Amino acid sequence: MPRSDAPGVDAGGAPAPAPPDLVAHADALMSRYPECFWFWRTNARIHSLADVHLVVRQLREYGDRDAWLAVRDLARCLSQRSRRTS
Repeated sequence: MPRSDAPGVDAGGAPAPAPPDLVAHADALMSRYPECFWFWRTNARIHSLADVHLVVRQLREYGDRDAWLAVRDLARCLSQRSRRTS
């Protein structure tokens, strides 16, 4: 069970659903940089904010400079969401 203080997890410990615009953006980045997601099945889909946070983390850790720059907007959107809900 995910920790309730983990990114993208609601107070009850369930993964918070990701808005469609964030899902589309994260999915596009996964398609553009598949080498950063070697552990994910090819048919895996992004459903929760925790999944979107994982995309950001993987691109920052395993991507090149272009991946880092490409993920900036997605990370910024997540940051703005967390400020609104806090």
